[in-house]
Amino acid sequence: MNDTSRQANAQRGLPAFVVLAAALVVGGSPSRAADAPTPTDEVRSALFTFSANFDTISHRMGPDQAITLQERLNTDLGWMPDAPPAPGYSAAQWSERVALEAHLDASIVALVLAGSSSPINATPGLTEHVTTSRADGLLTTYALYVPPNVNEKSPLVVLLHGNPQTETALLGSRFFRDLADETGAVITAPFGRGIYNFAPPADDEVYQIADEVGAAFHVAPNRVYLVGYSMGGFTVFKVGPEHPERWIAVMAIAGAAYGSEIDSIQRAFQHKPVYVVTGTNDDAVPTSYPQNTAAYLYRVGIPTGLYIERSGTHYIPTLMPSISAAWHDMMAGKIRASAVPSGVAGITSMPMQSFDIPPGLRP
Repeated sequence: MNDTSRQANAQRGLPAFVVLAAALVVGGSPSRAADAPTPTDEVRSALFTFSANFDTISHRMGPDQAITLQERLNTDLGWMPDAPPAPGYSAAQWSERVALEAHLDASIVALVLAGSSSPINATPGLTEHVTTSRADGLLTTYALYVPPNVNEKSPLVVLLHGNPQTETALLGSRFFRDLADETGAVITAPFGRGIYNFAPPADDEVYQIADEVGAAFHVAPNRVYLVGYSMGGFTVFKVGPEHPERWIAVMAIAGAAYGSEIDSIQRAFQHKPVYVVTGTNDDAVPTSYPQNTAAYLYRVGIPTGLYIERSGTHYIPTLMPSISAAWHDMMAGKIRASAVPSGVAGITSMPMQSFDIPPGLRP
């Protein structure tokens, strides 16, 4: 994902709108027959199919995304077989996490090759989807989680992943799915193709996917939220102001705004709640960045909540109490008194760079 971007070829011969889904309903640990394939087997099989059909996949996704998909599958093979449960997971939860991420990643190959369309439906569970980008006609991916208690009043959360991370890694872990179950929220996580920060056309695809999922669930315009983690927590301050009327509120987790974005943020979010979550021991994004962002936004009159997790790091499980508090406040349309930013520190202008997840930590 950090390699120099290769020129993508425009896709030809596909319908103007293609949506494909691979469904895997989740509610507990995946049950497997004794002879069922392991997660590693599933990924290895997908890589074999990928290699045999590289030209077709490259044509439909573009060479950039095709190679990124290959790298994703190879990365899965590198860490999945022997990875012990990460902190914050029971053995059963970790097994579910690995199985989900492997299944969703492997399914992308079949989705790209399928060539037929299937609608988004309201069946509870976690699914991977492919849609045709209206920006360049290439296929791009997103994950979708539908909670068991979905209903006609369910909100939609558009969740932006970090770097290096994927949409399947972010929703394959249980933490945001648990929040969706608690609040009845539908969550969609677009994949931010490109080098970094959901650069065009990935920014437009955020809105396209919000349109498609929102229409499928008849989500009211005043019930759509933009949330980002790590790189995604920076990206909400870049993508959100492009069409601020589309979001009822915005949340940045372990992310912040760049000084160069302040003018557009101030215009776009003047009457829009912004929730900022950070940990005091963040080892990738210095805590002062989110704190200064929240303090500045509050000072210029933007309704802002700052949720600080004592001893929290860049690792999602360590931030969950504060993420949960901010999430529930966001859904309720409030900012608790204890989250009102203190101080008037100015925003820190930071160089454009990648804030990678520390090695060995998979959120």
